Amino acid sequence: MNTIENELIKNGIKVVGKIDNNTANHIVMYVAQALCSNFPELKLNYNTLCMNIAGIQMYMAEMDNTTSGACYFYKNSSLYFRQGLKLEQIRNLAVHECIHHIQEIKTQKGELRKLGLCTYAGGKAYGNALNEASVQMMSAFATGERFERVTYYGITIPSDSPNCYSLICNLMKQIGYLTGFSVLFKSTIYSDDSFYKKFKEIVGEKSAFKIQENFEKILEVEEKIAQIHLRIQHEELGYRKFKKCTDDIEKYKLTLQKYFLETQDTIITSFFDTQINTITNISQIEDFRKYLYSFTNLIGTTPTYDFFNDYYIKKMTELDVLYEKITNNVSLTVTKKSKLQTILQTLKKFFTGREKEYENN
Repeated sequence: MNTIENELIKNGIKVVGKIDNNTANHIVMYVAQALCSNFPELKLNYNTLCMNIAGIQMYMAEMDNTTSGACYFYKNSSLYFRQGLKLEQIRNLAVHECIHHIQEIKTQKGELRKLGLCTYAGGKAYGNALNEASVQMMSAFATGERFERVTYYGITIPSDSPNCYSLICNLMKQIGYLTGFSVLFKSTIYSDDSFYKKFKEIVGEKSAFKIQENFEKILEVEEKIAQIHLRIQHEELGYRKFKKCTDDIEKYKLTLQKYFLETQDTIITSFFDTQINTITNISQIEDFRKYLYSFTNLIGTTPTYDFFNDYYIKKMTELDVLYEKITNNVSLTVTKKSKLQTILQTLKKFFTGREKEYENN
């Protein structure tokens, strides 16, 4: 048994057989068309993309239930799908995994250096959860996944990806709303630093690092819950062990709520606390009010969550004070385009046409 086979088995993957050429070609063309037609601003070339994706070897495999149903393995540029999936399921899952293949930047030794928003250094991955969230957002949009309001672990969220990475996708959408989705998706596909530069610019380096760290924590806790569910399904547990498993799940649910809401509140405050200090005229006050209010359509909530309402009221009070100062002091009404106005104008252009789905959600 070779090294690749050993690593696959460790990850719960046992190859059953190779996908036939006709099916593989169908998947290649579907993925290329889905990406090219839904993300024209990325300027992807259909033929070049087909040739790139065609280099992936595709297999059916026995896979444990902790995986999504598909897995891309960069060491041998191969894609594995869970045995028993229908073709429509396979090609939809392939979009996410093929994006990972497109993202790859390797060293001369064949080791991963960059994968979209994720950087590999010193044997560690930095930004993996951010990257998974952005890739899944792109995949959900490309495959026409239906928008839903869902509840996971006691957190109710508006979700463009209700069946995969829902929590981190929701948080990533909040971030993309601030940075602009174009720069987010560009960095996701081409593995450049333009998103991170924009991200750190608008929320600050300290907050950006905290948010990135919390994304990883959320993913880790979700994986722990998945492992416990797998144990419950496949092991004959006595009452005490079963009770411990269910107690651990409840504990992890509360931990997830903590990390999610902490991350969400950091995204909101780090951006809007900074932007309110850039306001110099009445037009910017109205822009700020509309932009903050629009977050009510993006945020996740729990039955006891009241931070955003309190924060909104606080900022409206601050805006009233600013309004009084501006109207009573002509020198403050200098016409100046703030970062908030620039973002609003960019979003308006972005949401026109193909991005209406994001705007409506």
